[in-house]
Amino acid sequence: IVNYIIQNIDKLFFSIFHQLYRNIKELKEAGIVLKSSKTRRPRDVSFSYGWIRSELKLPEIVVDDTTAATVLNLIAYEMCPDFENDYGICSYVSFLDSLIDHPDDVKALRSEQILLNSLGSDEEVANLFNTISTDLVPDMVKYADVRNEIEKHYSDKSRTWLALGYHTYFSNPWAIIAFHAAVVGLALTFVQTWYTIHPPK
Repeated sequence: IVNYIIQNIDKLFFSIFHQLYRNIKELKEAGIVLKSSKTRRPRDVSFSYGWIRSELKLPEIVVDDTTAATVLNLIAYEMCPDFENDYGICSYVSFLDSLIDHPDDVKALRSEQILLNSLGSDEEVANLFNTISTDLVPDMVKYADVRNEIEKHYSDKSRTWLALGYHTYFSNPWAIIAFHAAVVGLALTFVQTWYTIHPPK
């Protein structure tokens, strides 16, 4: 265990002490889009960079009346001293909790078909993850690479400003049409002004 911690101390330190983002809403505002990895395996979490926006892939998850009991039983099983494991469930639930703070975060997951809410309101789902993750002791190195890549994107102000501008002004088709119309209008105005100053002979 000591050797494992020493080998991964840089990732662990950065992941714990340099996490500036708080939830999915903040990630979306910074230009990070959510995609389903089309599986339900907790380890299928990945992050890929893009110039204006990056992509966070998450496995599908179904939340219903049995989720709390099932997850808590799995966590209890992982905590057994005679059970050798990698704390996969604890780590995954802790990672999800770092993304889910408010009902809007659950709504974003639902809209991308990553989370199927059969429990009730989005607020109930958010409260569920916030409650289950209390006092967990996850393997912080397990998702350290993804956390650190997300943090690099989130901390890059140029990416964040570009994403914010895109999200603010180009989030719907009418805004894009208006932008192109303005560009064409400026171009025509420039041409007209040019020929007024320099009329053809």
